[in-house]
Amino acid sequence: IRRINPSIPEKTIDETVLKIATVSHPSLEIANKETYKLLTEGVRLEVKNEAGEKRGAIVRIFDFENPLNNEFLAVNQFAIQGVDKVRRPDVVVFINGIPIAIFELKSPTSESGTVRSAFNQLQEYKKDIPDIFKYNQVLVVSDLMDARHGTISSSWEWFSKWRGIESEEEKHKNEPPLEILVKGIFHKARFLDIIENFIVFEADSENDTAKFTKKMCLYHQYFGVNKAINETLRAAGPKGNKKIGVFWHTQGSGKSISMVFYVNKAKRLETLKSPTFLFLTDRNDLDNQFYKVFLRTGYSTLAKQAET
Repeated sequence: IRRINPSIPEKTIDETVLKIATVSHPSLEIANKETYKLLTEGVRLEVKNEAGEKRGAIVRIFDFENPLNNEFLAVNQFAIQGVDKVRRPDVVVFINGIPIAIFELKSPTSESGTVRSAFNQLQEYKKDIPDIFKYNQVLVVSDLMDARHGTISSSWEWFSKWRGIESEEEKHKNEPPLEILVKGIFHKARFLDIIENFIVFEADSENDTAKFTKKMCLYHQYFGVNKAINETLRAAGPKGNKKIGVFWHTQGSGKSISMVFYVNKAKRLETLKSPTFLFLTDRNDLDNQFYKVFLRTGYSTLAKQAET
């Protein structure tokens, strides 16, 4: 934190660490949501300048602009003192000391140790060592030949395979799925991109609610949205033709959430200068569904639906 925020006083750094370490809420999902906001938006604190005047400051936890300015660490059999017992997840991935990902791995030769049993073990960990899950962004289960990722909210049905390292169009015949997932998601710059732009907390209703489902992009959403972002920059540039292209989805593959990811990332691009997004739909039910997804994923005060 000191290196990423060189102008911040030492006392403020201590306050920042304390604020991250003491996030607490009876609901693990809401504690995770509050922590996610601190990790991605920074910790807002007041600092005194040399004249003794107070001013607001944002202390960054991750350096998203310069991925290699962060410290990455993967630890095997990391021991955690739980409520009643010590638990040792197989692999814990840290960024700047924050436990961001947990792997639960099973042997490919074991009949009882399946990826489903690895998923079940993670559910037990949530009860036994809940504190580490406040910071978690990705959960991975694998037996080498099957590898899937999800979030702390994901049911087994939503633990998904990751296909592709640099593109969704790659053909991988001989590489183990775990290798593709690790190289695909956990490439340092890509992993930080996923954390910053491709995770949402979807409320269970459009009104005030205390229940959220944490969702992370699927591989086709990640690669597709980034292609659209690159084409947006090209099309909107000085020599651009103002045409971005076609973003194609099959039915049920997450069109609305893809558009949320697209807006999440495009709105941060300095060259676009905080753009307004206009969505045209060809069906009323799609229009309503689309609007509600934006309301439920953090755009409740910004999203507007045209009346005609």
